[in-house]
Formats: sequence, C-alpha cells, structure tokens
Amino acid sequence: MTPTLVGVRPIQRLVSLSCHRHQSTTSSVVFPWRHSATPPTRLLLHNDFSGMPQNFRARLVRRLIAAKELNLSVWHALPSLLPFLEQQRPWEEELAGNFSVAFGLAMKELMETLFPANNAVRYNEENQSLSLLVESVALAQSNTNNSNSISIQQNNYLNNMVDSLLLQQYQHLQNLQQNLPNISIHLTLKPIRAQLKNIFAIPLLTRDIVASKPHLKGGYQRLEAVFQETKSYNEVKQKTYELAEEVGLESAKRTVIAEATITCLEYFQVRDLDTGRVVQGMKEEEDGVVKEEEVVHLVRFEMVTDRGEGGKREGGNWKLIDVDDLLEGNVFH
Repeated sequence: MTPTLVGVRPIQRLVSLSCHRHQSTTSSVVFPWRHSATPPTRLLLHNDFSGMPQNFRARLVRRLIAAKELNLSVWHALPSLLPFLEQQRPWEEELAGNFSVAFGLAMKELMETLFPANNAVRYNEENQSLSLLVESVALAQSNTNNSNSISIQQNNYLNNMVDSLLLQQYQHLQNLQQNLPNISIHLTLKPIRAQLKNIFAIPLLTRDIVASKPHLKGGYQRLEAVFQETKSYNEVKQKTYELAEEVGLESAKRTVIAEATITCLEYFQVRDLDTGRVVQGMKEEEDGVVKEEEVVHLVRFEMVTDRGEGGKREGGNWKLIDVDDLLEGNVFH
C-alpha cells in the first residue's frame, strides 16, 4: 500500500542548537545536527510549512487530498476519532515506520561517504541503530584523500535518497580545502518509535519542474496569497489555470509531502581536540560514562505521483528533503 521508500532497496535552520541540559551553549556548529528532547517549535504550533491555512478544516482537507494520492479511501484517511490519544491509522504507522528506516539508511550512507575509512560507521540492521565515531575529522579526511572514496555528488544511491540541498549542508566535512577543525564526532542513534505528523499534496508542481523553471518557485503558495488578498475564487481559478498552462496542461504530476517525528535513544558530542572543549552536543557525565538520551528528530519526505491505470495514482520514491528544519522544510512550492 505504501509506495517504495527513497529508492530503498525495497523497503531552523541549524545555526544554533536547541537548549538541552547536557548541551554546550556555544554557537559554533561544525556538524549539522539537532539534539533535543522536543521537536522544532513550529510543529508544536501545527505549522506544516505548506503555506496554506493552518486551521483544522484546512489541514483535514489537505490530508484527504494527500491520501487520495496514496490511493487510500476517505474512511482510511480520516484521522482517529480520539485524537487526544494520538492513535495512528495502520497506514500512518506503516509510513512513519518506513520513514524511520529510510532516515537511518540515509544517515548511514551519508556518514559512510563522509568518513569511509577505519570503520567509523556501524549499522545494525536488526534494531536499525547507527554509530559514528570519528576520532579526528581532519585526520580522517586526510586518510580518505588517499583512498578510493567517492564524493557526496558521486554517490548516486545517496542522491536518490536525499535531496541535494540537504546534502550540501554536510559538504564542508568532505572538503579538505576548508581547513577542517581538529574535532572528534561521536554519535549513536537508535530509533524507538515514529509518528506521522503532517501530510499534504501539491498539485501541478514538482521539484524538477521548478528546477527547470525557477520562476515557478513558490507558485502554489502565491495562489493562496491571491485568495487572501482578493477573496475571489474566480481570481484563484484563473491564476491556477495560468500556472497549469505554464507547467503544461497535459501534466498530471503532483507532489506529496509528509513528515514524521522519530524518537531515538541518542548520544551526540563534538569535541575540539586542541582544547578538549565540547563544542556541540552532550557534555560527559562526571563518571565519564556515555549515557544515551531520548531525543526527537523531525524528518520530512516528498514523493512525486502521476496518473496511473484505472483512475489510480502511481507513486514514485520517497526522498528525504529536510531534517529538524535544517532547511526550513526545503520548500519549493
């Protein structure tokens, strides 16, 4: 029922870190990672970055339209009758679970690409846990430069799983010309539960279409702006037709965007090896014991759908486009 995940063989911007009782308060961020027990604030405010109204009725309509793109019936798409219990429909549990797996596999592939030497990355398929231990980033990259490693851009499998704009946030860790700081990175990640939070569909536009016609970026959100300004359905109808003409009236492609929270047991620390100071993440306990904490990550995926047989929609592969609002949802529509 759930389309294939990010080519899975089948299967806020972070300029500062969220406050945490074990976290360093430095503003120096050398490794793009958010370590927090709570999701980004905008999720708590029920903002799905769709650019559309955020009231209950509007969100429900968006959910029903997105469900249709997944070939789900209206009954299955309706939210639980007991929303305060945060019960999920089976398809929601399946999709969130798949996102959790895809997130782990994407991070594994990314870390192995960044740090391929000395078995820095370990992944347990049974419990989907990931471990990254890099004693010295500068030394690791120096060793990598002499190996047969590939760059982020050359890794087709990784680029099929993760949007290029998100991958660019990690590019500096592979660029020897950036005079990498002498740091160590320690990250352990084990997902324990996942929950679908938002899902909606964008008609007409896809990321590829916008890439080929950059002036269409934000085109869908401009339709909402027209309505807010004019309160005229006829005006919106005309603007929608103009957008469809620009895209191509024969096109039946749409984009489904969904995001889920993934609760993990995690240890994260970045240390300056020259000073011994923790510059990101958790400070060590007094007894020196590494203790994982429960944190929440927000992952955002998108998938392009097209006209299928028998009136159904045909889904493509889900692709990771943002994590913890590092790119503010990586919005193109």
